[in-house]
Amino acid sequence: MKNKVFFPVMLVLFVVQIAQAQFTVGPRVGFSLSNVSTPDVIDLIAPDFKYLPGVEYGIQAEIPFADNFSVLSEIIYREKGFRVSGQSSLDLFNIDFPLGVRVDTRLRYIDVPLQLKYTVRSGPVSGYVSAGPQFGYGLNGRIKTRANFLTQWDVTNIPIKLGGKGHDRFEVSAVVGAGVQFDFGGGQFFADMRYTQGLADSFQVPVADLNIRNRAFGFGIGYRVPIK
Repeated sequence: MKNKVFFPVMLVLFVVQIAQAQFTVGPRVGFSLSNVSTPDVIDLIAPDFKYLPGVEYGIQAEIPFADNFSVLSEIIYREKGFRVSGQSSLDLFNIDFPLGVRVDTRLRYIDVPLQLKYTVRSGPVSGYVSAGPQFGYGLNGRIKTRANFLTQWDVTNIPIKLGGKGHDRFEVSAVVGAGVQFDFGGGQFFADMRYTQGLADSFQVPVADLNIRNRAFGFGIGYRVPIK
């Protein structure tokens, strides 16, 4: 009974403390290079998984709570996935024509990272590092196949059923990052890079009971302004 009362009271006090603190908020935009972590057995029987470029954008907020320490959180739209491609040639009339195929598996997520940030202040430009968990929710996805022979054309564009067998809609990841920031025009400009590693299985290969997890490098810039 005491715990049922204690935790809600502590939550209310925490929210009140945040509401009274000065924090900064603003947009962040960038791009990502995503891929998947696969078991060794898949590497032996499957083609190489390559990095897939994507976009990411959303809102970032920073809440300081001690000297040089703050909480960094975001609500971010992010594209994840991987690319598989192959290349060969076709001999016609003693002329080699390039023949290739590329398959892009692209998933769209809403991610909410919650990171602990440590800032090193040195002159007008400050550096920082951050780390913490990230919680993601899959919106939708598609598998797009493109062929290349004399010209490029789309062969297939198949939607992925998220939340069904073989793909979990929810994702938990670990995030580490680093960046720089400086004051500008009453706010704060920042640029960062980060690495995200999925901790939960995003794909499953049911026949072999193999699991695949998302991973990505992200690069972004943004501008935050004080709220209070």
